[in-house]
Amino acid sequence: MSLNIAGRLLRQRRFLPLFTLLQTGTFNDNALKNALIALITFGGIIFLDGLPSAIRVPVAGLIFTGPFLLVCAIAGQIADKYDRGVILRWVKRGEIIIMLIAAFGFFIMNIWVLAFALGLMGAQSAFFSPTKNAVLPQWLSDKELITGNALLNGFVFVFVLVGQVGGTLIVLQAGGPRIISAILIGLALIGWLAAEQCPPAPPPKPNLKINFEPITASWGALSKAFACPHVLRPMLGIAWFYGGATIFVTTFPDFIKSQMQFDANVLIIILVISTISILIGSLLTMVIARMKIWGPEAVGLSAFGITGVAIMTLAIYILPHPVYTGSGDALGTAGDFLAHQHTPLFLGALILSSLMNGLYVVPLQAMAQRRADPAIRAQLMSAGAVILNLFTNIATFALIALALTQMPPKTPFLLAALGSSLVAIYAIYRSFRPISRPCYMEEE
Repeated sequence: MSLNIAGRLLRQRRFLPLFTLLQTGTFNDNALKNALIALITFGGIIFLDGLPSAIRVPVAGLIFTGPFLLVCAIAGQIADKYDRGVILRWVKRGEIIIMLIAAFGFFIMNIWVLAFALGLMGAQSAFFSPTKNAVLPQWLSDKELITGNALLNGFVFVFVLVGQVGGTLIVLQAGGPRIISAILIGLALIGWLAAEQCPPAPPPKPNLKINFEPITASWGALSKAFACPHVLRPMLGIAWFYGGATIFVTTFPDFIKSQMQFDANVLIIILVISTISILIGSLLTMVIARMKIWGPEAVGLSAFGITGVAIMTLAIYILPHPVYTGSGDALGTAGDFLAHQHTPLFLGALILSSLMNGLYVVPLQAMAQRRADPAIRAQLMSAGAVILNLFTNIATFALIALALTQMPPKTPFLLAALGSSLVAIYAIYRSFRPISRPCYMEEE
């Protein structure tokens, strides 16, 4: 039945344009960010000269997440006040301009122009995130929500992967910056064309007075979320998913080069395997989430997933990781990595951890959307995005602090395992004490 729902959604105007513009935007976000990181880490581009790459790479990530955090709560109010289909169209129009700025940065190879474009993409994504999460329950029925989220977020990981690989691999080749520029602009145009096909999505609060001050707007959105704990809990769980992902994605580039002694192709292999595994886990939810064993809203499935994440992340920390020991200063190749005796166990733990993450996060996304009051759903979703980015920024600053204190290189994986263990304990408890009622509140 879920596969039939998926096939039907992918043919309909109320889902396919949203699916298309989300995936093209996801590619552009990640391709631009990872191209910037690749130029800093492997391309010899000077950025914050004098600092180690273990610090420079997280700072590059903050360029994207910082503007997102400032703008997101304002965007949530706008998505409750104006037609969400119109907002999606303007978001994609803005992306075309941003990609033109990025292309100029690649053309003159100016790291600061590229960083500026990346910051603008963070702000643009802040408008898209709460709008997407608010409009999905508006265009989809309750029975379609898990399937819709599985399709959207499962394939997001594919386009995250393609963007990461494309941004990392293409930009380091001869003529790569111009090629990646053309791809970014082309996909921005495709996303805009898809956005123009989105159906109307009338706003629930057309008379809402918007607070344009970032700090108080964020506080107001968070206050609404904390007043509705049944919505807040799954949003906190989603935030941990992205916080944990930040630890992995930010740690791996420097860890692979400086500790494992392998080149950028090994980073690509790890990103490919991890992302495909998350996709498989996400799509599995379409098939198994409706099983009665998981309880209402598939809370048990989410608990099962995060428990697996905790165990497998701890395995990554405990198990020996492959290290290239060849002669000279040359880094090991992908062939050296795949032939290493420790690679099978390392990749096995990574695959299972990623697959379990997919099973964990998709039910949470449907929970938050289903439980939120339709009248202020976008504001509640913007609060979730603010919390999500707080988690990712906290994780990023924690990685910077670890680098400054010169703790063992594997410490981030231990922290991810401990955090996932705490979430798993609560998720298991909640699977025996499920919440079955939505949280509707009256806005002042």
